[in-house]
Amino acid sequence: MKKASLLLAFALAACSAKPPADPLAAYEPPEGKRSFSLAVDKSQTQFLAAGDSVEILIMVETARADATSDTRSETLSPRAEVLRVKRDWSEGTGLIALALSPEEAQYAALAVDREDRLFLNKLSAGPERLKLKARPASPPVLDKDQRGLAVLAYPDQQEFLASGDRVDVLATRQSYKAGGKSELTALTLMQDLTVLRAGPPEGNEEWGTVQLMVNPEQAKTLTRAVSAEDHLSFAVRAASDRATRAVEPSKMSRRVGIEAERASPRL
Repeated sequence: MKKASLLLAFALAACSAKPPADPLAAYEPPEGKRSFSLAVDKSQTQFLAAGDSVEILIMVETARADATSDTRSETLSPRAEVLRVKRDWSEGTGLIALALSPEEAQYAALAVDREDRLFLNKLSAGPERLKLKARPASPPVLDKDQRGLAVLAYPDQQEFLASGDRVDVLATRQSYKAGGKSELTALTLMQDLTVLRAGPPEGNEEWGTVQLMVNPEQAKTLTRAVSAEDHLSFAVRAASDRATRAVEPSKMSRRVGIEAERASPRL
């Protein structure tokens, strides 16, 4: 009798259990946040699904006076929502889109360029309610007096982009201090641009292509960044989020550096 009761309880629990997450589900970022895509070690995406929340840790190496180095973990984001995930995107690699603040997105772009190792630690469910991402009924049309400027993009930045998305364009570039020491800087180059088209690499090509709708001045700024070989990333907005604000450029030393680096003069 006891065994039968246990089996009945198990069956009822199975019936009421939450259905498995849709592996193709894609959510919009909450207002004020951006969807930023990261290619990470497959182990970090294997057990995650759209709608989960994670803590993002970055592994940082600090040089010591004896020519050795210390490795430690620092928090890049205390909580970020998973908006979309491909657990087995390429050999040994998963692809994940996370909801980040504009500042956090800049630091994530720096981490990618620096080839820092990231860990995504799953958190318990939070209060954030996400909306499924809707696709436009028709592709966007190039407005009068606007330009359709195409740029090369790494596949991890192009994969989750679609026609009609609105994006901020981030750039990482080398900057130099008075003593000649260089450090990567990430900045928000442009805000609230429309993606006209996004295409994957073809054949043996390494790069995908993203076409953006820009005005003539924005076209000049973007072509200068491309000519300077800045690394471009794209942070996707919620469809209704049209607000813009100044975002201070980011340096990783300001976030996770030692005290002397954090206190050094700003460029």
